[in-house]
Amino acid sequence: MDFLSRREKQKGRKSYLIYTFVNGLSYSFLAETIITLLAIYYGASNIQLGYINSAVYLTGLIVFFVPILFKNARIIRLFFVAWMLRGLVSLGYGFTPLLSAEAAVWLIIGVYTLYCLLRNIAYPMNHVIQGYITKPSERGRFASKILTLLYTSMTLSRFLSFTTLTLFVERKLEGFFCLLGLGIILNTWASAAITKIPVKQKIKGKRVKEALTAFGGYLADTGHRVLILLYCSGMSLFVTFGLTIAFLRKTLDVPDNLIFIYTMLNFAGVIVISRGMRPYLDRFGSRPLLVICNILIFVFSLLWVFTPVSLPIPVFFGLGVLTMAFLGLNRLLLDRLIVNSIPADDRVGFTGALAVVFSFFALLVGMAGGYLADLSVLTNPGCTHEYGFTFALMALTALVNVILAIILTEKESLSASQLLDILSHPDKLRTIQRLEKLENSSSSTQTEMILIELEADPTHLATKEIQSRMRQPGLRDKEMIIRSLFSNPRPELEDELIAESLDTYSWWRQSAIFALGAYNTPGSRQALRRIFRETSYPYIRSVAAKSMARVGDFSCLPQINELLSRPSLEVRTYVNLIIAASMIERDGSYWKKIFRLLTEFPSFRFQQTLLIIGSKRAGFEPPLEDYFFELNMDESSGFQSLFEDLVDFGIEKAEYEQLKLLCEVKDYFGIWSFARARCKEISLLEPHEILRQQICGCRKRSITPSLALAGIYFSFQFSGEYEIWMNKLKQSQRAE
Repeated sequence: MDFLSRREKQKGRKSYLIYTFVNGLSYSFLAETIITLLAIYYGASNIQLGYINSAVYLTGLIVFFVPILFKNARIIRLFFVAWMLRGLVSLGYGFTPLLSAEAAVWLIIGVYTLYCLLRNIAYPMNHVIQGYITKPSERGRFASKILTLLYTSMTLSRFLSFTTLTLFVERKLEGFFCLLGLGIILNTWASAAITKIPVKQKIKGKRVKEALTAFGGYLADTGHRVLILLYCSGMSLFVTFGLTIAFLRKTLDVPDNLIFIYTMLNFAGVIVISRGMRPYLDRFGSRPLLVICNILIFVFSLLWVFTPVSLPIPVFFGLGVLTMAFLGLNRLLLDRLIVNSIPADDRVGFTGALAVVFSFFALLVGMAGGYLADLSVLTNPGCTHEYGFTFALMALTALVNVILAIILTEKESLSASQLLDILSHPDKLRTIQRLEKLENSSSSTQTEMILIELEADPTHLATKEIQSRMRQPGLRDKEMIIRSLFSNPRPELEDELIAESLDTYSWWRQSAIFALGAYNTPGSRQALRRIFRETSYPYIRSVAAKSMARVGDFSCLPQINELLSRPSLEVRTYVNLIIAASMIERDGSYWKKIFRLLTEFPSFRFQQTLLIIGSKRAGFEPPLEDYFFELNMDESSGFQSLFEDLVDFGIEKAEYEQLKLLCEVKDYFGIWSFARARCKEISLLEPHEILRQQICGCRKRSITPSLALAGIYFSFQFSGEYEIWMNKLKQSQRAE
């Protein structure tokens, strides 16, 4: 099988992270900065330094021949052998003191080329291994973790290098050899660590003709061609940026030990930006961020060109940190693109094609960077320093990357307008931070709080997160997510709500039907009618009726009346039907249904629920539920609070004393009779007339405290409404 189990992937990721850390240490002691400084020690030219900076990428050409030379070899075994051999080859640097300066430079170039060649037999397959041990949805995050760990180890190695060269300040060569020896030891450790990754896949063998055909196919395909060119052009920025070490050492005369401080600060910048961007990678996609990243690299490159060398060295250190930070981000985005784009049936072949093109890019850019440095010295065109043309090449490369990123097609990445919209609104950036907290949350309480915040978040990212959670069948907070789509409608998710509501076996069906009440569209109305018509379960029908009423579909009223006439329905069903009727019957006819249920069911909780529904629909203020709350806490306090507020409605002192006395003796029928008597004294127009008539017609002897309190509340509300109506009538008569 060409995949790993969940446990094997977990083990593979853990082993890969160990390998990454140790390999980052060993690589720092065997490549790049230390080799550049060793070559400068022996007097290497700018072109030779340019080659050294490009050698690690140039020798990637060997990857093209891996399927031909190492047919059916296990990927991990090939990795182990190549890593062991590159440590052995590095012993060759020890012969440089025996040679002349010129010969020593060529030995360094030869050994380093062989080291890079052995490295590139296996290293490009890192993308392949990452593809095996991760899922597509987590590759951006894992790539960020790898890059952070890699540069952390490289930062540590730079600190050790600085310390070593400071101790050997008078004996530079001995310091270099100490670091190289440490690198060989750590390289052996990394070789052992790589064998712990449980990837058993072998390299799919190819003939030369097959390899060339596959290579041509990748270049012929527009999508792959743009991707390969963008990756190669983007990674070649490291080649030209590597010459900043030569610039600092030769032009500004920065000591060797401080060069390692410079690189250490650079890596720290990469770590910071990598960790900071981790929440955004898989949510934004690589493409839009590559555009912004390379624009900034273009600006920083121009600063390298035009910044006067007379400025203090810390200025160049700071510029280097900023440039390297975005170069690191650029690499992270490119790695994510490549890992997600590797064809499953030809993983090694694709990385081989990538390495071939990149090798030519690296050679061209590396040699051109060194040549331009020498050219600026010879022509003296008025540049601020001899590496002005070299850094101008870096600026041009970044500009090419911007164009290629714009052309690139990437699935599920944000468009330019979506990205700009998010970046221009801090609240939308906070959405991403919430999503990151949500993903890392191990507390159910924290998860629920974050979900509540997301419910009111209108951004595309919040919608996407809610959509993904709706599709997880076993999620315990799915009901909360679905019901949130009622209070905060998201038209993009209407089709998913409809599908959920039509599924008779869905656990969350009733929540989806409820949420559809916020979507006044033909599709939603049609689905609700179908559910109400075809479902036999009264409760589901009541939920559908309530949502139909909310979207303005009143065709279900006859069926609501029929359902309400049935005995022994669920309480939830009665409540939903009353809510639906109250929205449909604008003349107040729903009060007839409420009073019929009030007389049938003595539960004060049920009575309060129905009365609150009716009073809210009638628009009475202050809310009746406030008085019910106090009544439930203490009966006498509830009535007393209402009586005191009746002053605003013009209650007379005698009426107040009478009600107070009735309350003290708990004569709730007497209180109800008082309310009925007041209601009989007035008449109202719709929509309160039917309620008045129901109160007047209710002669039930067993009156609950809740009904008694509501009767008084309504009777004085009527008095206020009646007075307003009479004043309007008098004013209209005067006008005539």
